[in-house]
Amino acid sequence: MTPPPPDAAWRSAAARWAGAPVTVRDRCPLGGGYVAGGVERIVLDADGCPVTVVLKRSRSSEVAAMRAIAVVPGVERPRMIAAGADRHGTWLLLPFYDGPALDGGEVPAEVWDVLARVHAHWRGRRPRGVPVVDATWWRGMITKHTLPAVHGAHARTGDARLVEAAELLAAWSTDLRVRAALTLLPRTLTHGDAHRGNVLLAPDGAVLIDWGNARVAPAALDVATLAAQDAPAPAAYTALVPEATEEVERLWAQVQVHVQYLGFAADHLGTERVVEMVDTAARALDALGPALAAR
Repeated sequence: MTPPPPDAAWRSAAARWAGAPVTVRDRCPLGGGYVAGGVERIVLDADGCPVTVVLKRSRSSEVAAMRAIAVVPGVERPRMIAAGADRHGTWLLLPFYDGPALDGGEVPAEVWDVLARVHAHWRGRRPRGVPVVDATWWRGMITKHTLPAVHGAHARTGDARLVEAAELLAAWSTDLRVRAALTLLPRTLTHGDAHRGNVLLAPDGAVLIDWGNARVAPAALDVATLAAQDAPAPAAYTALVPEATEEVERLWAQVQVHVQYLGFAADHLGTERVVEMVDTAARALDALGPALAAR
């Protein structure tokens, strides 16, 4: 397991953030998420007052995304305290937001506000260091991540429907409709994984955490991730980012979201859910062609 960065690497930044010298009171691993690991919750003593931070190993793209968020007017959270790199990789120091993940009901307005501001600010621009969703990225996602998970599920279950799903995915990896949509649609900075488990209901307001899968992509990627769980974007969001609900973008996002989460479904949710997600993606892809032609 990759060791955490030494305290000396981040403690001075934590002291500046806390406004006082800090010492470590307590620390423990912080779980959660599909690929959680290398994340610590650290309670600091700042001149007699406890403050809590999160120290995590991260991708360099997450650091780049946090820096890009920091320049968006009106977005105060999430906010990076410090970042660095050593021979083991990149690390991030963040405030700890204490609260449960969103489990039901409406997505809080704060989440839509952050997404709208980030999407509008970075529309048509690429933050340095954040990967771009294009035809090459799409093919790599399927061939390196989604297909292996579906093949593994077939090896475990022997269900022939998973063979059919894999054949469709292989064909979709070079689908001309997806390529055309990605050439046509405007891109922005997206969270890339804006599901309810990444929305924390902190006492002072909801926070969209874990930008480790941030991508430069059409804005509807984030909208569809939340809308897939019966939470359509409110008017306050669409007033700032209307193109995220335009038909081509909406249909592309339906394909993207259902394909990108197929690996998780194959590993954890069973064949029925995989088949349902493939069917949803296929219907959206069938509608994408005429929508592209009509544009």
